Amino acid sequence: MIKIIALFSLGLINLYGAFFLFVLAKNKNNNRFFLGLFFFNSFFISLGHFLTFNEYWTAFRFFDFIFLASILAFYPFYCLYLSSAFHFNISSGKWIYYFIPSLIIAITMFITSVVTNWESYYIYMNNNLFGDELTNQSSKVLAYIYQGSRTFFLIQIIYYNFFAVRLLLRSHKKMKDLFSNLDKYQLRYFYIVNISFLILMSIPGFYITLIGREPLNSNVMLLLYVSLLFTLLYLILAIVGLRQIPVEIILENQNELQVPEEIHQHELIEIEKKLLNYFYKEKPWLHSNLNIWDVSKNIGSNRSYVSHIINENIGCNFNYFVNEYRVNEAKILLKQTPELNLSELSELSGFGSVNSFIRIFKKIEHATPTEFKKNTPNNYTI
Repeated sequence: MIKIIALFSLGLINLYGAFFLFVLAKNKNNNRFFLGLFFFNSFFISLGHFLTFNEYWTAFRFFDFIFLASILAFYPFYCLYLSSAFHFNISSGKWIYYFIPSLIIAITMFITSVVTNWESYYIYMNNNLFGDELTNQSSKVLAYIYQGSRTFFLIQIIYYNFFAVRLLLRSHKKMKDLFSNLDKYQLRYFYIVNISFLILMSIPGFYITLIGREPLNSNVMLLLYVSLLFTLLYLILAIVGLRQIPVEIILENQNELQVPEEIHQHELIEIEKKLLNYFYKEKPWLHSNLNIWDVSKNIGSNRSYVSHIINENIGCNFNYFVNEYRVNEAKILLKQTPELNLSELSELSGFGSVNSFIRIFKKIEHATPTEFKKNTPNNYTI
């Protein structure tokens, strides 16, 4: 009964998560859609474990090739989701290579299972779960395929963890070059959740793959603890995926001004003057959802040029550039109207929320707004 409950709950979370993500995804290039694919693939893994550990081997024989394919597609689907979450170019020609091992294993196991008799398959499964001896060649071939897929999955865990963390770090930098309010467009805890998911999924996953199914089958409580951990991780990931604003909503209608591919240095200087003059006169930072496309359109330039100027000439990213203006605005308000509370200061300075206001203010001024106010003399000028 414990095995059924543990594995059924994990499969249910995966299936429900996939369903809601598919329903809420507007199109097939949506990051929710790709996260839904990841959850649906994970459902097949959960179903495979359910059939295996509960000894429904007659049904599992016809499902084994899908189960192994899903295991080797686990990390490729996850990294595909991360790429879509940041609007990176997803080329089917490129990503298909990541799924080739999964397809090869699926075809190999399918053919082998079809030509293997029931007796040999049961010998193979008894070896898998109970450590019984493999007594004929057909059962040994099945075991070799399974062991090969486990070995390759161990390699995948190491490779894709490095790949995913690198992707997250690169993505975080990209978002800072595009948006002034990251809390709205990219949940601040998105990175924490995904890195935690990788670590907490990979360490037990590596250990379980290394030791095989036999210890889990003999220790029901260990199987329960692992299933509960994975269920919780999937639940948190689903909530974050559902709350995250899809990148297509962020980037829709962002048609950039067409400009020459080559631009001279004196033209970049002119664009920089327009940029600084625009910020001085119009105070665009007061709009909490300001992004780099809005700025580029208003000064008649291209997003890549504006980004280049801010990064190279001014020496920071777009997010820091805009928020520095907001912090200076807050400092002026603190001086002129000290009776304002934090919520009012946050709104009047252009910040999206009080939390982001306090966090960014402290990062730039090395003090919270309250501390800054207490330590500022009455004759202080900005």
